[in-house]
Amino acid sequence: MREASPRADQVRAAGIPVIHDPGDAASKATNAVVLIPDSKQPEFYRRCLHGNLPAKAALVFAHGFNVHYGRIVPREDIDVILVAPLAHGEFVRRGFRERGSVPCVIAVHQDASGRAWDRARGYARAIAGRGPFIESTFAEEVETDLFAEQSVLCGGMPELVRAAFDTLVDGGYNADIAYFSCLRELKAIADIIWRDSIAGMRGQISDTAQYGSITRGRRLIDEDVRSRLRDVLGEIRSGQFAEELMADEREGFPTLKNAMDEESDHAIERIHRKHNCDEDQRETKKS
Repeated sequence: MREASPRADQVRAAGIPVIHDPGDAASKATNAVVLIPDSKQPEFYRRCLHGNLPAKAALVFAHGFNVHYGRIVPREDIDVILVAPLAHGEFVRRGFRERGSVPCVIAVHQDASGRAWDRARGYARAIAGRGPFIESTFAEEVETDLFAEQSVLCGGMPELVRAAFDTLVDGGYNADIAYFSCLRELKAIADIIWRDSIAGMRGQISDTAQYGSITRGRRLIDEDVRSRLRDVLGEIRSGQFAEELMADEREGFPTLKNAMDEESDHAIERIHRKHNCDEDQRETKKS
């Protein structure tokens, strides 16, 4: 734990020894769980873990990116396992505190102790309750996770929302209405899909919305889009995406930083900030 960590007092209060040097902590570890960003992991492993972890210790990852693409090559005398919750970190934390269940992918890259799978299942139960736990491989977890992020969750869906918003505004419609229609209403639909799947969602909307969603949705996601999805998956499987990412990382992530700056100044972001500010002011007046 860092010297200046604000969590140090909480850790002490829980009866857990506070060790400020990661290498020292690793030398005493039975399990070393790596939860720092992917870009920071290779150097952290080389500096703090590789020469310090005891033989037969377990090196645990929540995402297999660096092992799969060879950026981390673990020692052969340690277990290397993967427990990857299929949910955002905030949801995992809430599930843990409320004794809920979170689905996880579990995998073993190395089994030096002969009980790596038991360790993976035990850690999964500790953080995710009853699961379900899906036995897989590092490669499958990495490739499906990257593809889902890029194609739907963090790539495709936000770009579709912004493109739909821009289309309405460019067509002369009120930007506030476009914002609420294309962005704010999304959560209600996503919640229904999460609970009842796609067919279940369609059973809960009007017949007009049903007809429009099926006939126009399939025009938008046509064979050209499916072909580009296959291209994106191919780039992940071949390692092209990882190489591109690492090249940008070496330069300090200019592509990422430029895109984030552009996004923050988009009209939909300005409207979102305005309405969030209005909502905060209304809540303040209530209290």
